[in-house]
Amino acid sequence: MRSNHRQWLCVVLPLFVLIGGVAPALAGQVQLAWDAPTNTDGILITTLAGYHLDYWQASDGVLHSVDVGDQTTYMLDGLVDGATYSFTVTDYDTDGNESSESNIVTVTIPSGPTLVSPPPPSTLPGSTVIFTWSNGGLPVAEWWLYVGTSAGANDLFDSGSLGSALSMTIDGFPTDGETIFVRLWYMLDGTWQYSDSQYTAAPTP
Repeated sequence: MRSNHRQWLCVVLPLFVLIGGVAPALAGQVQLAWDAPTNTDGILITTLAGYHLDYWQASDGVLHSVDVGDQTTYMLDGLVDGATYSFTVTDYDTDGNESSESNIVTVTIPSGPTLVSPPPPSTLPGSTVIFTWSNGGLPVAEWWLYVGTSAGANDLFDSGSLGSALSMTIDGFPTDGETIFVRLWYMLDGTWQYSDSQYTAAPTP
């Protein structure tokens, strides 16, 4: 049951604050934090049981809710890269009473590192292809490229470290119309991650 008249709990509504914006460790994540509610004398509520984190995507407005328990920070994942989300938080006590909502925080999730040209899943132009990629707004430190005949394979090409380069020309692609798999590796906060793309090799001349 939600009540907007719980004076002892709602005198100080939870203040919803983003910590560090979108978490840089992985695309599709955001780290959130808020202040715990207090009585009028500034003492924390002793019957506080936990928090509900509500969020919705701007494009569809469908409300999602997560019971995060009795903690004031939460890492939410599974979000859509490039999408805009809004977030609010409520607190509830041991009797099941729930506060009114906090302020709304809105954030756009970075698109994340990805190949941009040729645009996947297009047909490659021939045996020589210039690949370019984008960091998607994230601080990528290093890049590496695999090209293979199955997902994650490097049987056709292994670039080795590309440093900070954002493009590379690769020769020797097959021209038989087969499926080509490209894995774009990137170093982010000391961890190697990747983005997979598929292409179709140029048809036989």
